[in-house]
Amino acid sequence: MRILLWLLTLSAMAVGLALFARYNTGYALLFFPPWRVELSLNAFVLLFSLLVLGGYAAVKLVDWLISMPRNVRRYHSARRTREARRFRREAITALIEGRYHKSVRAICDARAAEDESDMQLIDTLIAARAAHFGRDFEARDKFVEDARKVSGGNSLALDMLEAEMLYEQYRNREALLALQRVYARSPKLTAALKLELKIRQQEVHPARVIELTDMLEKSEALDPSHAARIRNQARLAQLKMGPMDARELERWWNGLKKEERLLPKLAAATAREFIRAGMDERAEAVLVDALEAHWDVAPLELYGELSRLGVKGDAVKRLARAEDWLRHHPNDHQLLMALGRLCRAAALWGKARNYLEASVAVAATPVAHAELGQLLEQLDEGETANEHYRASLGLALDLLEKRAQ
Repeated sequence: MRILLWLLTLSAMAVGLALFARYNTGYALLFFPPWRVELSLNAFVLLFSLLVLGGYAAVKLVDWLISMPRNVRRYHSARRTREARRFRREAITALIEGRYHKSVRAICDARAAEDESDMQLIDTLIAARAAHFGRDFEARDKFVEDARKVSGGNSLALDMLEAEMLYEQYRNREALLALQRVYARSPKLTAALKLELKIRQQEVHPARVIELTDMLEKSEALDPSHAARIRNQARLAQLKMGPMDARELERWWNGLKKEERLLPKLAAATAREFIRAGMDERAEAVLVDALEAHWDVAPLELYGELSRLGVKGDAVKRLARAEDWLRHHPNDHQLLMALGRLCRAAALWGKARNYLEASVAVAATPVAHAELGQLLEQLDEGETANEHYRASLGLALDLLEKRAQ
């Protein structure tokens, strides 16, 4: 519809101009002393139009000639930019595909074709990463130095990339130095905090691990359950770092969060340390609190061993508490075995035998058979005890064989 309107408009203008030229009787008089020129108005309009168009064309020609060098430079620059983009696309594709040497070659071609320094820096970083993946560490280090020259040593991306590559090469000390440069520019960069967390876990630096975990969890960079597992491992590592006296151990334990003190494995490990430090009541209380919060084998197993480990306390009350737990966990073979151990420590031979036999009936384990064998041997039932010893040995060998597979 629009084209039709344009055609009608042009046709009307053509008809109008034709009628104007046909019936126009005017003339133009040009006076250039001592000459006079008389022209029809139609001829004057035509000549004037040609003069204007010719002048415009001459001006455009001069402008085109003057701007030709600039246009040529712009054309070559645009062509180099297109080539750089093509090579860069090939390099990134090859990097994702795992064809690292091809990626390095393509990105080097992109660097040679690129004019912008920012893009040259990006190309150099890609080349360093590709060379690192290809285990060409000499080329990688050269690219890193080139990137440092291009950026003037002021590039967060370069420092972060260098830290990651050094960590992947197990050069943790140098990776930490690179991370210090990252923190100088971005103190709370999540990627840097996560990388340092991995390094500190490898180096067994639990205090820093806990600090980093708290920071990452606060910024929602770590899932709370994952953060809790990391903190648990770090706390266990703190216990293994060196023996603490009773006062230090109490201060350390009270400094933990409430939910941390209820973690089963941590509670069991801490209870062992309290026992070592002679704080028997504290050890038992830690185990009881952990078991009542989270039922788990680690504190339960140690609870059953309290009397055997020489922990002072009311054996009857200890046994009554475990029997109360049995009402809530009637088919727990670990609890049944713990009750058998507690009864045996209290010289309740009949009850101990019943509990241990029930534990074996629920789940036959090497430890349960061994415990029952020891009790039966103590009761002068050597033949039956030997049967349980053999069963224990057979189960243990089966487990070792499965693990070896």
